[in-house]
Amino acid sequence: MITIVFWGTIAIFAMFLLGVLPGVKEVFRPIMDILSKGVVEVVKFAAGYMLWLVKTIIHAHLDLISHLSHSRSYFDPADKIRK
Repeated sequence: MITIVFWGTIAIFAMFLLGVLPGVKEVFRPIMDILSKGVVEVVKFAAGYMLWLVKTIIHAHLDLISHLSHSRSYFDPADKIRK
């Protein structure tokens, strides 16, 4: 994990340095614009999945509470007929 943080920090500082240098700024700025727009789209896409995951977890917990609070015959009415 520390390796990922290390290389991520180096990448951020390298992008900052390339954005400040006068000769490289004109070439680097459009690339940074494209990368930043791509990151925004990925975050938007991931936000939908995070919302789905939270809703699924909440629904699963509600089902668990429902199953723990009701008897077996509530979910299977044919259980009374079998007995």
